[in-house]
Amino acid sequence: MADKVFRDPLYNYIGIDRTRDAWLLKLLDTPEIQRLRRIHQLGVSNFTYPGAEHNRLAHTLGVVHLMQAVLDHLEKQHSDQEIQSARQPLLAAAILHDVGHGPFSHLFEPCLGIDHEQWSVAIVLDKSTRAHQILREQGAYLPNHTADLIQKDNFEHPAWQKALLSSELDVDRLDYIRRDSLFTGAGYGHFDWHRILTTLRLDGEEKRPVWPRKAAMAIEEYVYARFYMYQNVYLHKTTRGFEALLKAMWRRADELRRDGKDVTPLPALQRIWAVGKPSPETLSIQDYLAIEEFTVLGQMQAWKDHSDSILSDLARRFLTRDGLAMVEPPGQPPALHQDYSAWEAAVYQCLKRHGYEKPEWYCLKDEIKPKYRTPYRPEKDLGEQTATNTIFVEDDSGTPVEISTIMPRLRPISEVQLPRPRYYVPRESEVRRQIEKLAREWTWSQA
Repeated sequence: MADKVFRDPLYNYIGIDRTRDAWLLKLLDTPEIQRLRRIHQLGVSNFTYPGAEHNRLAHTLGVVHLMQAVLDHLEKQHSDQEIQSARQPLLAAAILHDVGHGPFSHLFEPCLGIDHEQWSVAIVLDKSTRAHQILREQGAYLPNHTADLIQKDNFEHPAWQKALLSSELDVDRLDYIRRDSLFTGAGYGHFDWHRILTTLRLDGEEKRPVWPRKAAMAIEEYVYARFYMYQNVYLHKTTRGFEALLKAMWRRADELRRDGKDVTPLPALQRIWAVGKPSPETLSIQDYLAIEEFTVLGQMQAWKDHSDSILSDLARRFLTRDGLAMVEPPGQPPALHQDYSAWEAAVYQCLKRHGYEKPEWYCLKDEIKPKYRTPYRPEKDLGEQTATNTIFVEDDSGTPVEISTIMPRLRPISEVQLPRPRYYVPRESEVRRQIEKLAREWTWSQA
């Protein structure tokens, strides 16, 4: 039978073989996967890049496409049964690895106190989900094997299987970097992904993923593309400002709720709040899946008219894209632990002078985790280098080595950086000017 073909702006055509992989089409049509149409791939990056409207389902199709390609390549290279028997779980994991995402993808995880991978595993293993049922129809082993591949710290299966899906160079990253670059218009996703996929080999008895020396520059392009995407897209100051605004809004609503105030929660959110910190042990899968972006946006519409002036203002600002402005704090404080509390107290006083009675809701601190500043973080200890934490390329003698040893340009961006936090304050001209002036004139001796 002919392939089922999807038109895709990144790959033009994505095909699924109806004879060999027809079950993948059933999996794609499950309610759990179709829900991903209603979750933005890049959270609120469309506030900064208007074209960033692509969703998690489009990315999922891209990951499946690349997983098919790399498995087809490996099957030609290796005739042993292990490659062929891993095909179904790896394709299932490619489709289901993001199924546990909540509203606005990663953005809402701290709001709900969740980890999307934990929920992806729970959805795969829950017998009530259609996704689980289809996997089980293919084989009783398949739900557990798929869940093992998705689960972050599970190394139950050969490391090469995990590495194809989740490592320093995997099909997930290869798709999202190029896809996010395309839809934002940022233009950083132009690296030779085809060479990366078609030169990979599995080395030795443990089948460690290794690339030949001729693929080194393509991989270097990939690492730099990831670096530029983080610097210019994922960590963009405007995007991070709206992320901070949404988190503050949620904290304010939760604070009011805990104080006994009515925050008019929609039924889906009421069920989330009723269990405290939602987890697969405290909340049903169906109640979790009911939380979508439309749910949160509908809740914001209600909060926009709430009697609490702070909650209503934060909701209005988010819905109308009237965000807060980023202000750089003073230079690094003298203490090693980077204590900015004195500076924050001075900003609070400035806000109070301008009528903000509760300044903690209008001085939002954004601390970027150091790992997000580093696009490639190889394990430095040779004995600890694995298929998932290190990219291996053959040196001139044919020996697999960590790539930065033969591509020294990668070393500076492989070191963890400690950036200063960002602060977001009202963009109203006078108060913003006063806080910017405070930052310019600030000396840590006055703290």
